[in-house]
Amino acid sequence: MTSNFAIHYTEHLVPFTRLQLSTQTKPTSDDDALKSTHARLQGSPSEATVQESIDFLRTFSVREDKPGLQSDNEELVFHNAVVRKTIFNMYALAIDLYLEESSAAQLDAEWWADIEQSTWSVASYLLQSLPSRLHRVLHLIQTRKMSVRLSAFSPSSIARFYWDAAPIRLNPFTVALFPYLRDQSSAVVSLSPVTAGKSTRPDSLVALAEKIRGGVMYSIQRVISFLLFPLRLAREECQLRRKELEKVRDERAEVLGKLLELRPLLANGLEADFNVSITDSSIDNQALTGFLFKFAVVTSGDVPQKAALPLIAQLLDAFKNHGVMHNAYLEAHDLRRPSRLTLLWPRLFLLPPLALYCAKHIYASRETLADLVLDVASTVQNFFKGWLFDPIKDVLITIRAGGEEGVIVRREAVAADLDSLERMTLALAREKLSYDSMQLEALSQQIRQGDLTAVLKIYEEDIKNPVKSAISGTLLRSMFIQVQKAKVDLDQALAGIDKLLKSQELTFAFVGVAPALAVIYAAGGLLGGLLSIRPGRYGGKLRKTSVWLAMRRIERLLLFQPKLLHHRHNTENVNSDTIPALTTGLLVLSLAHLREYALTSLPARSRLREGFLEDIEDLEDPGLRRSEKLRIIDRMWKSWGKELGWYTLAGGRSNR
Repeated sequence: MTSNFAIHYTEHLVPFTRLQLSTQTKPTSDDDALKSTHARLQGSPSEATVQESIDFLRTFSVREDKPGLQSDNEELVFHNAVVRKTIFNMYALAIDLYLEESSAAQLDAEWWADIEQSTWSVASYLLQSLPSRLHRVLHLIQTRKMSVRLSAFSPSSIARFYWDAAPIRLNPFTVALFPYLRDQSSAVVSLSPVTAGKSTRPDSLVALAEKIRGGVMYSIQRVISFLLFPLRLAREECQLRRKELEKVRDERAEVLGKLLELRPLLANGLEADFNVSITDSSIDNQALTGFLFKFAVVTSGDVPQKAALPLIAQLLDAFKNHGVMHNAYLEAHDLRRPSRLTLLWPRLFLLPPLALYCAKHIYASRETLADLVLDVASTVQNFFKGWLFDPIKDVLITIRAGGEEGVIVRREAVAADLDSLERMTLALAREKLSYDSMQLEALSQQIRQGDLTAVLKIYEEDIKNPVKSAISGTLLRSMFIQVQKAKVDLDQALAGIDKLLKSQELTFAFVGVAPALAVIYAAGGLLGGLLSIRPGRYGGKLRKTSVWLAMRRIERLLLFQPKLLHHRHNTENVNSDTIPALTTGLLVLSLAHLREYALTSLPARSRLREGFLEDIEDLEDPGLRRSEKLRIIDRMWKSWGKELGWYTLAGGRSNR
């Protein structure tokens, strides 16, 4: 099954692999076999279909000495179409094979790099791989028929378990625990005592104190080094595997880059054969034969065959052997990441006792937990009823009623107090001032406006003789009228406040329900994030971070073209505008990741996705030079950097 990149990279070659018929097909047995073989080749390329087509072409080539073969143009067209499709499928399979191997090596190398960067990750990896390491130690003991005694577990014996007398020479048990030491020289620091500088007064107390201090510090350093020594060896193991995988990735990527450079040659061969497929056999096409020869040189290196069909068969066998040898190399050097069971066994080992302890603790506290559950349920119920449903109901009532009733005072109470003030004032004016009806009517209007001048005049006269006025006068009545006037003023002030509150009653109602809505929104978002399996926008932060890293890697490859087997800047070719095969292959690894991201995470039938894929297609074009691709990278940063959040991901953590 070919990858999306292989399909896209070879899609414009597909028309040259189709049939070119102008007559009606003759019902011959070989013609039907050619049709069925060609039909099977139209699907996704696979080793089985290519092998089947090669076997059929070998048997079909025997008929070339029979009369009528060269004259049967339609049968020859079918034959040539099968040959072209077989070569095309071989090319697509090769691209897919080396792309898959290099991509897998890069992913594994990145995984080992993540483990190497964190001390906690190294310790976790050491614990996860401990059973396999102990198994190798037991196998060593059984092989050498060693006996294990209790004295072997003393501190000095455990120290000798790692080191022999020489500081750099490692014990066989250490090699069994860390097999990479068998072929590598580890940069192990010698744990021999540090020689202190000689004192000018060796018998002084200062020298004795320095000697004691040096001995204590040496002991502490030795203990710390002894405890951290396995972590250092595990870190070196991760580093070695990362470098070996990067070496494998570069080798496969260089072959992939050379294969991509053969596409124009294959296109010329297929087009030439397609145009003359009615008169000549594809087996004799010099362009296709030349492509097969260079194809074999790139993938196999050794080309003993010159004929087309034997060369195709040899290439297919080489692909099968290459896959077996590639897997054998990874297994022999233990370069693959540990299995899922190896990574999960500490959790699986600790899960049953922890689950049992939790179950026992929950059962012992079942009454308390039951009360807690009831309290939580009651709290939630009261929250929804008192802070969500009832305020929302009040909002609806406010909208429907329109705020006719008072909030602080009622309109009837204010009118009753004002009428009482008016009656009290008019009675005093009638008795004391002898007002007629017209004067009383005018005074009534003044009272409605808040003017009590007549009462204040009576009050001013009464306070001249307060004792007499209090006993026989109207001082108390005028004072009570003023108290009633203060009450009326207070009612009117409260009525104004009440009017202001009524104008903002809907606002206050929404303010009352807003906290509950905010709590519901936050809790719903948190639960949705924990329970939802859907990624975030544009694939989520992890996917966007991986794309940002791929963009950075592409730009760095174009600026500093790497050398095979080395990870230094190639200063010889930096100024060159051509892109070597290794750089092309490494670019394809990152571009394949970008294409897969665009097809799976960006919205379908959107300008973002179409424009992103167009930029990737421009970067995949082998005809563009290095400077032109750097301009495309700059365009992608300007066009998609802000939308995909690349400018905010630089400080994020890479989690693979």
